Amino acid sequence: MKKRTPTPVLRRRFEFDRPRVPLAAWILGLVLVAAFVEVWQVTRVSALTLDTEKTARALDEAEARQDYLEGRLAVTRTRSALEARARALGMKPAEPSQIVVVPAAYLADGGGVEEGGGSLVALGRRFAESLVPSARARSRTSY
Repeated sequence: MKKRTPTPVLRRRFEFDRPRVPLAAWILGLVLVAAFVEVWQVTRVSALTLDTEKTARALDEAEARQDYLEGRLAVTRTRSALEARARALGMKPAEPSQIVVVPAAYLADGGGVEEGGGSLVALGRRFAESLVPSARARSRTSY
């Protein structure tokens, strides 16, 4: 029969006298890390400043283009410009015989809810009117 030997257990040795990192090395490391962080932050701020200036230039160009287009639009919306454009397209003013006046009886009332329908239909109408209030026809007040 074999004699059993106990299984060896690996234990960590605590070395209290091992060499430590000197305090001066820790301070030097912290100074280097702080210098690196400062340089990185300054570089990042410079990049953000350049991006801001580029965006500001693009905004100025877009505002100048908008002003130019609004000026051109104002010129083309004058009465004389519209008359010249209408003549070029072959349009002319309407004659009095072409004007049609719709009687007020054919128009929906401005107030009041439409009659008829079940409660579900009325609920649907109220919901649709809340989404699109201008969907109802308005009555004319004067001719």
